[in-house]
Amino acid sequence: MSPDPRPHWLRLRPRFAIFVLAGVGLVVLVTSLLTYQDNSRALLEARKEHLLSLARAEAWKMADYLRGVSAPAQNLAAVLDGLPRQSETVLYDLLSHQLERASNVYGMAAAYAPGSYDPARKLFSPYVFRTAQGLERVQLDAAGYNYPRQDWFLIPALLGRPFWTEPYFDEGGGNALMTTFAAPFKRADQGEGVVTADMNLEALGRQTRGLEVGLGGYPFLITRQGTFLAAPKPEWVMRETIFSLAEEMDRPDLRALGRRMARGGEGVLRLIDPALGEAAWLAFAPVAGPGWSLGMVVPESEVLAPVREAAGEQAVVAATGLVALVVVVWLMVVGLTRPLNRVVAAARRLSEGDLSTQVNDVRPGDEVGELAQTFNRMVSELNRYVGELTATTKAKERIESELDLARQIQQSILPRSYPAFPDRPQFDLFALTMPAREVGGDFYDFFFVDNDHLGLVVGDVSGKGVPAALFMTVARTLIKNSGQHHREPLTAMNEVNAQILPDNEMMMFVTVFYATYELSTGLLRWVSAGHPSPLLRRAGGKLESLPRLAGMAVGVDDDLGLELGQVALEPEDVLLVYTDGLDEAVNAAQEPFGLERAEAWLAEAASGPAPEMLEGLVEHWRQFAGAVDQFDDLTLLLFRRKL
Repeated sequence: MSPDPRPHWLRLRPRFAIFVLAGVGLVVLVTSLLTYQDNSRALLEARKEHLLSLARAEAWKMADYLRGVSAPAQNLAAVLDGLPRQSETVLYDLLSHQLERASNVYGMAAAYAPGSYDPARKLFSPYVFRTAQGLERVQLDAAGYNYPRQDWFLIPALLGRPFWTEPYFDEGGGNALMTTFAAPFKRADQGEGVVTADMNLEALGRQTRGLEVGLGGYPFLITRQGTFLAAPKPEWVMRETIFSLAEEMDRPDLRALGRRMARGGEGVLRLIDPALGEAAWLAFAPVAGPGWSLGMVVPESEVLAPVREAAGEQAVVAATGLVALVVVVWLMVVGLTRPLNRVVAAARRLSEGDLSTQVNDVRPGDEVGELAQTFNRMVSELNRYVGELTATTKAKERIESELDLARQIQQSILPRSYPAFPDRPQFDLFALTMPAREVGGDFYDFFFVDNDHLGLVVGDVSGKGVPAALFMTVARTLIKNSGQHHREPLTAMNEVNAQILPDNEMMMFVTVFYATYELSTGLLRWVSAGHPSPLLRRAGGKLESLPRLAGMAVGVDDDLGLELGQVALEPEDVLLVYTDGLDEAVNAAQEPFGLERAEAWLAEAASGPAPEMLEGLVEHWRQFAGAVDQFDDLTLLLFRRKL
């Protein structure tokens, strides 16, 4: 240990120095702390109120902007309620008139219930939308668009009240981010229908991102399901929810915040911001109409910056005074130095890595003795902290190991053997799932309902991570149990929904394709609870997409509104069932894989064993996506009738 290089005449004599400086230093410290606390408390309360007022004002402006979208649809619905049946030309003129007056509306439609406008014409829905050349008029059903099965038509028609859809990417509108407002109308002599107004959300997103929230803050906007419409990170928009971030980051406070915002609450709270990675203050307020919620985030450092500047000035003044006092005390001090030297020596040993060092032979009872005891306690606490850190590291490794085990368990409960039923040569069947994280929410299953009926299941649970995996396990078990008791797919799925819905506090849901295949006849009967329609390649090479049947996801509402479909499979017909992780996968250029690529692959793929065909599709999918991490799970099921 090197000797103290300070000259003897510069050494402090601790007893006298502490005795003289303690009182003055304590007064300065307490005064500074009280001033700092009072100033910070007052400023923080004022800043919180300002943030909340700003969030309310901007949420009101946003709601007013959205009223400019909903008002034309509601006005036209009220007009159709009060007028007799109008000609197609008059309806187009009414739609065009409303659209010309509403600059923030992309397109409007008057969608009539099947057969209500003209019994000889099943579907009738004039639609007017904006183009670069002006307004264009089309019939929604002209291209085979079966609008009565869409949520924007079904939900307001069934509930009898206006409805805002969840935002979606509109393929017909250039894959733009859109939302639709639908207002129902009803007349005794012409049935019922809805008037819709489509809005492009790009302008609203730019408006939200352009809000000024201090120097380092930002605004964000979420839907009633927690999906980000505007966010500090572009990759969150329409790909993450506040609930998925909460699960990914293990943040119960974010989950609770998401519930408050989704339920239309407002307030101000402090949190560790997931985007900034530091303490911040968040003010949030509901956006009337679609049930969205607007948040404003400001870093805590920015809120308290004026107080800290004042504290710094006070510290400079206090330090100057203390320096002057030290000079005076230095002329008076003749105290002891040995105890402090021992403390200094122990501190040096500690800085060199000796965690067993202690300060000994220092008389307790005075300030130097307390310093020595505090140092000894600090060393003990440091040792305890190192031990806890070691234990925490082991716990983290254990959690990672348990997640890996959970993934293995989740994979093990799904049927993976091939052939799945060796004693059944009438068909070829194989399925696989690829979770985007350690565990996922996609699943599949196949089982015999009876000796002549095979059940086929593919499902996709909302959300990601452990909650989705747990919900997937429950859903798969209930579907299999109900399917083995009810041959009718409609009955089986309605029973599953009735079992899931009462205890679904997390508001999770699952889309399901469930079918029964009759081995003796080749008849496939299926229901689709909000799930994408499978692809069918006939033996002759003709490619078909099974009709998109009506039906909401399981866990959303008491009435799923399911529709039963059926199709006869011939020998060598190939059926491909998939989740949206197939067509929504993106490459480095953020281009989606799309259903067209899957259809092209299926049309050209050589017939072979089901595992080889699925491996070929997965390889094609991987070559497109490259090294880009996908945000959704992928599940594929391939079925081919052989006899």
